[in-house]
Amino acid sequence: MRKLLYTFLALMLALPVAADKTEIAFDKLPEKAQKVVRQAYPDGKIKKVEIERRASLIQYEVKITGGTKLQFSKDGSLTECECTKEAVPDILIPSKIKDFMAKEFPDREIRRFEHDSKLYELLLDNGDELSFNSSYRLIDIDRAVEQK
Repeated sequence: MRKLLYTFLALMLALPVAADKTEIAFDKLPEKAQKVVRQAYPDGKIKKVEIERRASLIQYEVKITGGTKLQFSKDGSLTECECTKEAVPDILIPSKIKDFMAKEFPDREIRRFEHDSKLYELLLDNGDELSFNSSYRLIDIDRAVEQK
């Protein structure tokens, strides 16, 4: 009986979190997101655009040929850019972070850029992760472990 109760509770907790992803046309993205994609990838070919709904969360995901994925919030603000084969376009990086990178990590490429209202996180091509606060000040460096 106890196992049945735990199984039932687990299902009840998991159901509201289940995401509903639906493919949509590019022109169904918020205008703000469309503008970002056009500016950052003027020659990029859109592979897929999806809207994901979870409880009260709505986000958009745009996949571009060449292994790039962009995520946007409900209002079209960029929340993540992940590139597997190239650097995140400079146009997507705040200028103060770009300046910091040019000075402190001139030979590194940014492969993933994530942000919310309080934190900016970067993944570099060497595996290092950098975190910046909302004032664009570096607050943490998580160095990639070197493999021998």
